[in-house]
Amino acid sequence: MGRTLLGRAEESERLRALLAGVRNEAGGALLVIGEPGIGKTSLVESAVHDQTQTLRVLAIQGVEVESGIAYGALQRLGGPLIAFVDDIPDTQRAALRIAAGLDEGPPPQPPLVGLGFLSLLARAGADRPTLCVVDDAHHVDAESLLVLGFVARRLSAERVGVVVAARADEGAEGALAGVPRIELGGLGTEAGSALLRRGVDGELDPTVAAEYVRYTAGNPLALRELATELSAAQLTATAIAHSPIPIGGRLETIYTQRMAELPAPSRDWLLVAAAESSGDPAAVQAAADALGIPPDASAPAEAIDLVSVRNTVRFRHPLIRSAVYGAATDAARRRVHRALADGARRREQLDVAAHHAAAAVHGTDAEVAAELAAAADTAGARGGMLSRAHLLARAAELTPDASEASDRSVAAAEAALSAGAARLAMQLLPGSDVDLTSVGRARKLIVEAMAGLFLSDPEGLRTGMAKLMSAADLVGDVAPGLRRQALLLALNSATVTEEQALGATVQELGARMREASQGDDIAAVVLQAASAFILDDYATAAPVLRRATEALRAESGAGLTSLAFFVTVPCVALWDWDAAAELLRRSADIGRTTGALRDVDACMWILSAVELSRVNPKAALDYVEQSAELRRALGFGDEQAVNAALLAWQGTPSTVVEQITHAIHEAGWGGISRMAVGAIAINEIAAGSYESAFERLTPLVRHPFLQASFHHLPEYVEAAVRSGNRAAAQWALDRIQVCADASGSTVARALFMRSLALLSDDADAERHFVQAIALFPMSHRGDTGRTRLVYGEWLRRVRRRTDARGQLAHALRDFEAVGATTFAERARREILAAGGTVPSGSTPVDPLSSQERQVALLAARGATNAEIAATMFISPNTVDYHLRKVFRKLEISSRRQLADRFTRD
Repeated sequence: MGRTLLGRAEESERLRALLAGVRNEAGGALLVIGEPGIGKTSLVESAVHDQTQTLRVLAIQGVEVESGIAYGALQRLGGPLIAFVDDIPDTQRAALRIAAGLDEGPPPQPPLVGLGFLSLLARAGADRPTLCVVDDAHHVDAESLLVLGFVARRLSAERVGVVVAARADEGAEGALAGVPRIELGGLGTEAGSALLRRGVDGELDPTVAAEYVRYTAGNPLALRELATELSAAQLTATAIAHSPIPIGGRLETIYTQRMAELPAPSRDWLLVAAAESSGDPAAVQAAADALGIPPDASAPAEAIDLVSVRNTVRFRHPLIRSAVYGAATDAARRRVHRALADGARRREQLDVAAHHAAAAVHGTDAEVAAELAAAADTAGARGGMLSRAHLLARAAELTPDASEASDRSVAAAEAALSAGAARLAMQLLPGSDVDLTSVGRARKLIVEAMAGLFLSDPEGLRTGMAKLMSAADLVGDVAPGLRRQALLLALNSATVTEEQALGATVQELGARMREASQGDDIAAVVLQAASAFILDDYATAAPVLRRATEALRAESGAGLTSLAFFVTVPCVALWDWDAAAELLRRSADIGRTTGALRDVDACMWILSAVELSRVNPKAALDYVEQSAELRRALGFGDEQAVNAALLAWQGTPSTVVEQITHAIHEAGWGGISRMAVGAIAINEIAAGSYESAFERLTPLVRHPFLQASFHHLPEYVEAAVRSGNRAAAQWALDRIQVCADASGSTVARALFMRSLALLSDDADAERHFVQAIALFPMSHRGDTGRTRLVYGEWLRRVRRRTDARGQLAHALRDFEAVGATTFAERARREILAAGGTVPSGSTPVDPLSSQERQVALLAARGATNAEIAATMFISPNTVDYHLRKVFRKLEISSRRQLADRFTRD
């Protein structure tokens, strides 16, 4: 049993429940947050006390000197698990070794390091229940915090627990977002009074004790220190006189006063220990020796319990260390840090040396700035982009040359942006362009534009394309690779904002892309295709678009992942949704392999849009749910912009969807709002509101933006025909025919035949309907269902009721399979009108959760538990847990039955 703490029964019970879960294959995590002295460490130590008989406890404390060393804390935490590292998948083991600086290789993404550490902990947990305890997490390096947060959010069926304690800190709380937390406040009157009275010398009246609890807000450290420093009589006199209570900053004053009583060598030794911060006795002693401090100088400080020196140097409380460091002069602190830096260099701890050397600088120092830049390169090579950003920012501050300093600031911002810290990136950019080269100004503009996108800043979104075009103009032929990158990013920005872009037009972008598209590499081919699509007529552009699609399909590895945002342009322009989906899924698979989960999240979102474009709301929802699961794994909150189009397909009232769409549009997301308007119109067609759908679709198809409105032409034909606007329908039909002829797309040809049937007389309509149905591939089941629906309606009108019922029944099955509920309702009404019957009730509700269904699908396709775990960024234990639930819910007992079930579905 753990030690009992006064006033912490509820918090202690939560920790005990976590430990019980760890022992029983129900892993979990807790984040303990509170101010200094509130009792975080005592709470955790109380719960973990005497648990080593049943748990493997891995405990570390964050130290300031390591806060800039990427994955430094993770190395210390995982060191005892080295025996299990060969049991985890190769890619994950490689990521861990590169992150630890043991091997060289491509810098791993933090989620892949996180998955590797999760697998390592799960393997250790299989051997023995394992608990990770990280105290003072506000001093832990950013990358280790990200990994801890990732692991903490993925624990469920492992014999593993994670407990993290930290002060209120933006970095720690952001990295651990979504982790259950304990907000540790002050003690209540009863518990606080008991703590004070228990430690004070003499008898203290309960009412006086209660006053001190109120004065200190129940802070246990403050109460204990009061009991140590003042007797009961003194406390009573102070309370009666209403004198200032020694809490908060005044506690540090007390410590400072106690230090003043120590011999000078002891004070000097304490400053070395405080500046060193990691508690390494050898490092402290080496620096003390270099400064001429006697070997026994620590003894007086130990005698009055300010510090203990055993296997580690440990201050009784962090506030004491803070008081020691704060009381020293600036010159004394710099002198100590210089000695610590020299010692770290001798031990070849170059990252630590850079930290201390920077703290020793007054003003600027080119050599120390170079040390920090080298440490930043090391952090980047390990995948520690946040640490790289912070180190480069400090290097920039210390760099005497203004041009080099500005360049390092831009590099720091780029590192922060690559880590997803867009707000930090903006803060790190140099305030002026005066000292930047043209390439540096271009890089700065790229950071500004992409940060605006990441932050969903309306002005940043709308000006993004113009900024990226300006970046391309700045570098010209000096940096052709950067120029192309800027223009591709500008294309992405254009598809995000569409007609809301400020400062440049898409035609101007097309011209820039054409100028920069010389060559036959993949980036040049994509630029050629995009510029042709913007500037040329469709028949001229189609062959160029086809060449780009073929080149993208031939691309592999990271080259394809870097183009994931652009694959839909040539593919959907050619009415080839299958190619778009294939390339996006391949990009997502590569992203999963490398741990680039933010890219995977984006691929899932775009895939949902692709599926909505071919009338498959069910698949779209599945991708959105996968995206949401990835965002939970990364600790992100809501998506950047709500998928209002999917809401329309799910039956959300059009007035609600319109309100959401308006808000999205005003926020600068022109592409998403256009999608939503189209989805509302399609569902109006399903409901028979043809005139409203026609009016809603008219601006989309008459004023299209790149590929975004192509698939609405067939909708426009149906809405126009049914609302009596045949001239408009004929205009749209002619546009579809041009696209079908030039693209060679069977889907475009099928949609043309369906549209032609709607405009044909009875003699030709049936032939066109039948041809359309035959042309659609299985991946366009929703479009097939819609064709069968209008064909069945036509058959009913010509009094072929039996044939009509057959087509309508097929359409209903198609709609139910793809989750097109509004069209399914229309099919049911038409079946009844044709004299048929429909089964009562609706399609059975899927009993599986999104994550269970994804596990089941992968297992049905033959993936092993380890492969499923790597794909979904969970542990094999969690996969096994989900599969057991799937088998129980579906009432099956084998993977073969699972494969049969999903083949039927």
